Amino acid sequence: MKKLVHWLAGVAFAVPLVLCAQTYPGDKPVRVVVPFTPGSASDMVARVFADEMRKSLGGTFVVDNKPGGAGLIGVEIVSKAAPDGHTLLLTTSATHSAGPWLLKKMPYDPLKDFVHIGRVINVPFLLLVHPDVPAKNVREFLEYARKNPGLSYGYGSSTSQVAAATFSSLGKVSTMGVPYKSQPPAVTDLIGGQTRFMMADPSVAASHVKAGKLRALAITSRTRSNQLPDVPTLAESGMGEFDPEVWLGIGAAAGIPKDIADRLSVEIVRMGQRDDVRQRFAAAGLDLQTNTLAEHTDYAKVQLDAWGARIKDAGIQPE
Repeated sequence: MKKLVHWLAGVAFAVPLVLCAQTYPGDKPVRVVVPFTPGSASDMVARVFADEMRKSLGGTFVVDNKPGGAGLIGVEIVSKAAPDGHTLLLTTSATHSAGPWLLKKMPYDPLKDFVHIGRVINVPFLLLVHPDVPAKNVREFLEYARKNPGLSYGYGSSTSQVAAATFSSLGKVSTMGVPYKSQPPAVTDLIGGQTRFMMADPSVAASHVKAGKLRALAITSRTRSNQLPDVPTLAESGMGEFDPEVWLGIGAAAGIPKDIADRLSVEIVRMGQRDDVRQRFAAAGLDLQTNTLAEHTDYAKVQLDAWGARIKDAGIQPE
């Protein structure tokens, strides 16, 4: 009799979860929190994701930009939200791989406090300089930097900070970082000459390169970008050991029903298989590389360790 009671209780518990996943998102809007400003690669990924989820799942998906604190503000908001699948987070290597190593005290645990539902894209960096910097390639820029120690670079995320610091370390040059809330304002100041170089993703910089407002010396991807085919890779430029991998994905607070996480994961993978979505990202110079819930859970752990090692090698001290 006791076994029957336990079995019935288990069924009673499981049925609402199944129904929850089947009816998700229902009438309640889903908020996709982006911890960076509009116009960033993170913002674009979140908006494409929201568009695709509306088509496949129905309901309302709203992008909510919460910039500040190098992404900490938006991430902390989601970490404390009800884990019911109606508050999602645009997760990034800045907030969940590099950022945790840059502060002595973090308001969240990048692994335990979140469910990493799926990766959407990988993003390369462009090495950008102001047009009046007398360098047409990486070698000439390093020579210029050695003659002008203390060159300033802007960064709008922890990954762009680490990328610039690692580049400087490998190139044996002395540089100085200037923090911004996100990449767009850092790019704006580089155009204005307030800083001299930076590492930025193509989505916020490619149009300025094409317009001649900035010069791209190299890209960190394994192959050249179709968007900027004349820009060599860092490996072609003699820095093959420099290989930062930046990722953006979708996550939620720990405790989200697995049925809902699984369903979102399936839809992310399906989204990645659509040619129109791939072309939309490719036009912005972004590489669509989705993965499953299980794969992304493991990937987030590997990337956290990899960025930690990179930060240690660059000599960056937590603040």
